[in-house]
Amino acid sequence: MKKILFLSSWYPSKVHSTLGNFVQYHANAIALKHRVYVLYIVPHEDKSFKISNELISNVDTTIVYFNRGKFKYLNYLIAFRKGLSILIDNRKISFDVAHMSILHPACWQALYVNWKYKLPYIISENWHGLQDLSKYNIRGLRKYLIKLTIKKASFVCPVSIQLKKAIQNAGFSGEFKVIPNVVDTTIFSLSSPKNHQDFTFLHVSTLTDSIKNISGIIDSFSKLKKENVKLRIIGDGDTAWIKDKVDALNLSDKVLIEGEMSYEDISKAMKEASAFVLFSNIENLPLVLIESMATGTPIITTNVGGISEIFDESKGIMIDAGNQTQLIEAMNNMIENISNYNSETIREFAVTNFSEEVVANQFDQLYKKAISS
Repeated sequence: MKKILFLSSWYPSKVHSTLGNFVQYHANAIALKHRVYVLYIVPHEDKSFKISNELISNVDTTIVYFNRGKFKYLNYLIAFRKGLSILIDNRKISFDVAHMSILHPACWQALYVNWKYKLPYIISENWHGLQDLSKYNIRGLRKYLIKLTIKKASFVCPVSIQLKKAIQNAGFSGEFKVIPNVVDTTIFSLSSPKNHQDFTFLHVSTLTDSIKNISGIIDSFSKLKKENVKLRIIGDGDTAWIKDKVDALNLSDKVLIEGEMSYEDISKAMKEASAFVLFSNIENLPLVLIESMATGTPIITTNVGGISEIFDESKGIMIDAGNQTQLIEAMNNMIENISNYNSETIREFAVTNFSEEVVANQFDQLYKKAISS
């Protein structure tokens, strides 16, 4: 059992409870085989440094809260070094390997521990921004740090083949190994047989309309002529504009809008749903799709990012991004042919490819190679 220093640009905290939750799920999975120590630094409004440490799902989690202040970059470094000092100097933890998740903007942390402590490291990457860095004004020193971090990594693990190709096409060279997102298949378990006389479409996301196209889902749903059909929208983003849109379309009796939910409650919602809908303009490998699959719930999804790599017609219907005509047709098709989908077959694919044990074993092999090289 190795000691893993787990670093990330995003991680759930008191500042944002769901940011980078998929990173946390990777950490939880790896903790089945190794001792995982998360170190995450995050700006907050208080002027003083605050450090929390707790054991969460068997993951030793240290979060350093700090104020950016006038010397923003210096304070990032000070916060990171405070966290390292607690783990390495005070607690005397001797790490075997580091695991960096989400390169931008915290990739320098992996370079730092590699330089100061000679720790080898691997990288996990989920961020869709790496498909086109120019959209996010990432150039100069920031782009150079990303390039150097990838180059010096023992392995770089995008969650999809599509993202791997995008990173390579951007001119970054490294040792790539695709490892997907992970789902806790004990929480996201097979749903009970459903009564589809009352049909419910479910959408779960951050509710960022430019990416998730919630407005397109609502507009398409408003065109359905079927009776006893509802749309349930759950997310941790702004819901006020969604409520306004639903009211304007006179759909308040058919569209249920709910805010942030726990992992367990999202699982319950997926088990209750007839079908899951994702109408995104951009994605990589959406966690919500593999969670839905784990409950045996069929999906309607757009053909973006790496979704096609995990999709076939036994799991649902794939459409073009932004095409509401196709979405309306897919929704009607799903209502009429829901009995054609086998929940056990859908779930089996998720368990075989995305369960904690499967993903943890993949990372375990890379850690061994990183340490021995």
